[in-house]
Amino acid sequence: MSNQIWNVLGTFLLSSFLGIVGQLIRVVAGLKKENDQASDAGETLASRFSTQQLVTSLLISLTIGGIAGVLAWIQVGGIHDTNGILALIGAGYAGTDFIEAFMKRSLPGGGGAGNAAPGPAAPPHP
Repeated sequence: MSNQIWNVLGTFLLSSFLGIVGQLIRVVAGLKKENDQASDAGETLASRFSTQQLVTSLLISLTIGGIAGVLAWIQVGGIHDTNGILALIGAGYAGTDFIEAFMKRSLPGGGGAGNAAPGPAAPPHP
């Protein structure tokens, strides 16, 4: 029985980690986009963001990525192959977009979505 618990715990932690990896990919893509926008405006990347806001956003978005990875693991029913691993990374990447879109629709004032981690914009609402 205890061996089974360790297996579930290990899979839980792996799922969370893969979700975090997906979210880190999203953050890197967002920083690249912000750097491109700064260059187009004749500014530097350093002049366009606050380190404190970046750290806060990273902590929040990595938590969301971990949660999304675990939820995807529960939905998928396990990590059996490379496709399962990629699904959990994808869930971590897309998890914040889902939560951000939900907050914009459901909470007054958009739920403070302006403080979200850098990343691609959420798809337009129908």
